[in-house]
Amino acid sequence: MRSRTRRLWLLGTITWVVLGLMSAAQNAAFRVLLGRPVPWPGILANSLGDWLSCGLFTPAFYWMVRRFPIRGQRWWARLPIHLAGSITFVLLKVSIWTPLYNLINPGEPRTYEQILISGFYADMLAYWAAIGVIHAIEYYSQSARLASAPRAAELDNLRAQLQPNFLFNTLQSISTLIHRDPPAADRMLTSLSDLLRLSLRTRAAQEVTLREELGFLELYLSIMRVRFGDRLVISVDAGPDVLDAMVPSLVLQPIVENAIRHGMADRGDRGQVAVRALREDGTLRLEVADDGPGLAGSPTDGVGLANTRERLRRLYGDGATLELKNEHGVTVQLRIPLRAP
Repeated sequence: MRSRTRRLWLLGTITWVVLGLMSAAQNAAFRVLLGRPVPWPGILANSLGDWLSCGLFTPAFYWMVRRFPIRGQRWWARLPIHLAGSITFVLLKVSIWTPLYNLINPGEPRTYEQILISGFYADMLAYWAAIGVIHAIEYYSQSARLASAPRAAELDNLRAQLQPNFLFNTLQSISTLIHRDPPAADRMLTSLSDLLRLSLRTRAAQEVTLREELGFLELYLSIMRVRFGDRLVISVDAGPDVLDAMVPSLVLQPIVENAIRHGMADRGDRGQVAVRALREDGTLRLEVADDGPGLAGSPTDGVGLANTRERLRRLYGDGATLELKNEHGVTVQLRIPLRAP
């Protein structure tokens, strides 16, 4: 919200300055046409001062549009309010511009009434033009929000589908330990509470930095290390040059969960899972590999991978890929655009 407000302030200031410069150029061209001298400092000071004194009321214009929009049912009932607002604006604007004008033009002072009468209709026009432009901006912003709402809801739904499955599997692991190894079960519950707290804190974000994603993943891995002990070896390799890259939130956890489940299935020896992140041709490559027996038959997407593939498509379109390799274990590779926050 603050960023949007700053952008609007910057856009408004630039707009009023450009209008002032255009007015100065028109005034200068008229003088040239009549064969008169062109005192640029005075022309610029007067034109910019006149228009920027209008610009001071930009927040009030926005308030009027949002409080009394000229649209919807009974839009005509708000016209008298804006008419009163435009007259009030002109009176206040002239009260600001008069002393400023006399400061810029000490040899040609004017009274409040003279400036009011000479510029009344131009100032009225400035009010209604500003109201019209702000209505257009608000309409565009509202249309953009409405257009993005279904996409955001679908992404939230896809992201939310991952959490119940993970939570169920973790609670199942805790239940198997609670009688056999109560201290281990207690450590898992502590890690689970930390993980859920972090998940709630980031639930509104579709993307987070890789650093944050790896922090979330580490909480999950601490639970898995308690469950499997020395039977599970997990390595995470991500250089400092990619830690600030943006990635879909919760993108690694379901893939690592699948790697652990398939890599540790029906084996009594030690299993390994490797997580890597690196730059590659302007993209970020995320890779999760296990050294398990692999998948029987042709590799196909499960619920987790299908969900991840759909999220990538909705977030990045054709700019992201997901590949599943079934060689010497299973390797899942994601490539997404390399972007900073």
